[in-house]
Amino acid sequence: MLNKLLTRVFILVVFLVLAACTPGNTKNTKENPNLDLIEVLEQANFAYENNDLVTSEKNYEILIKELPEEAEYWFRLGNIYVRTNRPQAAMNLYREAVLRDPQFAKAWYNMSIVQLKQTAFSLNEMLIYTDKQDPLYSKAATMLEQIKSIVE
Repeated sequence: MLNKLLTRVFILVVFLVLAACTPGNTKNTKENPNLDLIEVLEQANFAYENNDLVTSEKNYEILIKELPEEAEYWFRLGNIYVRTNRPQAAMNLYREAVLRDPQFAKAWYNMSIVQLKQTAFSLNEMLIYTDKQDPLYSKAATMLEQIKSIVE
């Protein structure tokens, strides 16, 4: 009988110790599980609007991980990547945005501008390394000027 009582007391003590060591939910996440994401969104938007690209990038990465269906977050992160000279990564993010919202005109437009700039870069490199007598040289020069007139 004493052994049963000691065993129960021991189990109760172990349970209480484990319960005390387990991190509890914060008041905010119990009452409103989205409160933290709302704060992240507010911080992301504020940082984005104030050109704090490091903070906004970090927060939009959290948002697309937690709320991947939101096209706007992919779009904003794509814009950040353009501003930080990561065009290929930006292209991937714009594609994700239009997959989630095929009518997202800004994402289509920005993706097109990045593609045009990448094309202009390739054409410019071509003109550096290609002989001016090559028939494609003049075509590339013309195309480059046309692209520049669009994106600048």
